[in-house]
Parts: sequence; C-alpha cells; structure tokens
Amino acid sequence: MLNILKKKKVYSFYLNTNPTNLDFQINETSMYSYRSVIILISLFVFFSCVNLQKKQAPQLLKGDLLFQDLDADSISNAIETVTGGTEKLSFSHIGILDYDKDGNPMVLEAISKGVSLTPLKVFLQRSANASGKSKVVVARLKPKYRDRINDALNYGKLLLDKPYDNVYVMGDSNYYCSELIYEIFDHTKDTTKIFQLHPMTFKDSKTGDYLPFWKKYYQNLGVEIPEGMPGLNPNGMFQSSHIDIVYRYDKE
Repeated sequence: MLNILKKKKVYSFYLNTNPTNLDFQINETSMYSYRSVIILISLFVFFSCVNLQKKQAPQLLKGDLLFQDLDADSISNAIETVTGGTEKLSFSHIGILDYDKDGNPMVLEAISKGVSLTPLKVFLQRSANASGKSKVVVARLKPKYRDRINDALNYGKLLLDKPYDNVYVMGDSNYYCSELIYEIFDHTKDTTKIFQLHPMTFKDSKTGDYLPFWKKYYQNLGVEIPEGMPGLNPNGMFQSSHIDIVYRYDKE
C-alpha cells in the first residue's frame, strides 16, 4: 500500500511537476518574444521621431526665390558687410527658380559671366556651412503675386547672356543679381513693387568710412563709388513683406 502510495505520490509529483516546467519554458519563451517585440517597436518609434525631426525639402515651385550666403570671395564678404544680415546668415546673392522643358530645376541668376540659367544642384553646391549644408533660404511670393511669375521669367530669359553689372548702377543693360530680380518683376503688368529701391551705401556702419575694399574696387574700375544711388541687395529683399520663407537648406 505504501509502495502504491509512494508510486502514486511520485506519479502525482511527476504529473504536477512537468506541467509546471513546461509552463515556465513557455513563459520564458513568451517573455523573450515580448521583449524582442518591445525592442523592435522602440527602435521603430525612435527612428520615426528622428526622421520627423529632419525637415524634408518641399517641392520647389517656379518663381521661388533662392537667397544665398556665398562667403566665396572678398566681394561677397564686402557686400554682406555693408548690407547686414539676419539669423546668422548674411546674403550676398539671389536667384529665381524655373524648370526647363525636361522638368529640371534651373536658377535664373546674374553672375560674373552674365545672366545665366544654372542647374539647381550646382547653385546649392556653391556654399556650405560647417555641417556641409547649403547656405540657401527659399522664399515664395505670397499667393496674390504669383500670377506675375510667368511673365517675369519670360522676360528674364530675354536677358540671358547680358553682361554682369560690376558697377552696381541700375538703368543700363548690365545686371547684378538683385537688379535682375527687381527688373523682371518690374516688367510685369502689376505695378505693385515686390521689392523696394533704397539709397545704396558702401560705408562701414561702425565707422562711417568707405570700406577699403570698395575704395580699391572702384578705383580699379575708374569710376566713382555710387554712394546714395538707388539700388537693392539680397539682405534688403529678404525683408520684403510680399514673400514668405518656405525652406532653409542650412537647417535640413
């Protein structure tokens, strides 16, 4: 009887113990699976948040204005010095976006070789900050002015290959970057001034004296410094109330 009881006891123990071990193994496996799933979900959420933090470049539209901080040469620095800047960027150049017949983004601009159409990729590669990001800010005309863009760009294409205006005097057949953008919108039917002309200065705001660069620059050209003559510059244009800032390549 005792043996039977023992056997029953052992048998019973066997029956009671094995299922417990089996449950433990199942629970251990389940916990491992749960942990794996939780880790995968956490990684997914983390990288999703990182991607959301990176602002993606919007689809650029025809007529978008590209303000550029060049820092490429002494003349760019001299322009920025006398015209100011904003938000750690000081613009020395501006172009306007168009698309060619194949849908490639091009920038209409006035550069040293004259009025040109430049691939957007080439334009963006001209300047970069310490992180390697292009120092370009994209602005867009407010909706009520966007119907002027086609006429402006069509007129701009008529000016292709016109010489660069290295004297920075408006009203002739040469164009500097800001002058080009001003003129193409000024030739549209709407008479509203998107950008305003202001008396130009080539003086250091701190000292009131002409910057040595500009004195030498105009001496070499053999012309007087056009101090006080009407003109405009990228930094001033950036402050226009008729445009909205839509993207910053230096913050992407």
